[in-house]
Amino acid sequence: MKLQTLQALIGIEELGSIRAAAARMHMSQPALTAAIQQLEAELQAPLLARSKQGVSFTRFGQAFMRHAHLIVSESQHAQEEIAQMRGLWEGQVRFSTSPAIALAVLPQALASFSAKYPGVVLSVRDGLYPGVTPALREGTLDFAITPAHRQEVQSDIVAEPLYQSDIVIVAQREHPLAQATSVAELRDCQWVLSSAPGGPGAVIDEVFARAGLGEPRLGMVCESFLALPGVVTHSRMLSTMPRTLFEMNAFRESLCIVPVREAMPSPTICVLRRHDLPLTPAARELIGWIQHVALAGRRAPADQR
Repeated sequence: MKLQTLQALIGIEELGSIRAAAARMHMSQPALTAAIQQLEAELQAPLLARSKQGVSFTRFGQAFMRHAHLIVSESQHAQEEIAQMRGLWEGQVRFSTSPAIALAVLPQALASFSAKYPGVVLSVRDGLYPGVTPALREGTLDFAITPAHRQEVQSDIVAEPLYQSDIVIVAQREHPLAQATSVAELRDCQWVLSSAPGGPGAVIDEVFARAGLGEPRLGMVCESFLALPGVVTHSRMLSTMPRTLFEMNAFRESLCIVPVREAMPSPTICVLRRHDLPLTPAARELIGWIQHVALAGRRAPADQR
C-alpha cells in the first residue's frame, strides 16, 4: 500500500476523474490505473466503478477512503512536525473556528502569525462543536476553536480550555430599554438568537431561566454573526454576543451594551483535537496568537455608550 496511491485516490474523489488525478500527481493515466489495480488486488476488493458517466467509488472504496484520508493526513502531519522541530517553518495548518471568533479575533491573530511564519499555509473554515467532530476524526482538520462543555465532549476528542468568552446584551442605542439594569425589565422584548434555542448562541435562555422569567420572546434566529449586529441596529430586538464582536463590528456606533446587573454566562472556548494526534509546533504557535488576541480584547476597557 503506497502513500502515492492513496493521495491519487483522494485526487479522484476531489476531481471526479482518474485523468485529472494522474495529472495532479504528475503520473501517466496508465501508471495510476495500474497502481490502483495493485491496491485492489492487495485488498481483494474493487475500489472504483467505471461507467460512461465517469468514475465512482464502490462501497468498499467509500469505506477505504476514510482510512486513506487519515493515513495521508497523519503522514503529512508527521513530516511537518519534524521539519518544524528542525526549524523549517513550512507546511499547513488546517483549523476551524466559531464565526464570532473568526470575525473578532482571527484577523489580527492571523496577520501576526503569517508575518512571523510566512512559509506556513493556513486553511480556516467556520465550525462549531459537535459539527466539527467528523473532520477532526478524519484528520482533515488539525484542531477546532469553539465553545464546548468539556464534560460533554466525546472521549476520542481532547478539549483544552483557551479562554472564557465575555457575553453581553446588545441593543440599538435609541432603544427605550437601552439602559435597563435588570433582566426583568427586558422580559417583554423580542430577541435575536445566533443559534437555535438551546444552542450556543441562545445564552439568554439560561439568564431568563435563572431569573424565573420563563422563555424569552423569540423574534428571529440569525446564525450569521456578520449580519447579527446590523439586524439589531435596524430593529427593536435585543441580542447577546461576545464582547469582542460588539467592540469590533461595523455597527458599533449604533449599538450599546445593556448594563443589566445579572451575571451573563461565560462559555468556555476550547481547542478541540484528536486525542491521538498531537498538534504541530506551528499549530501550537497559532493557537497562542489566537489566545493572546482574545485575552487582550477582554482586558481592553469597553466603552458601553
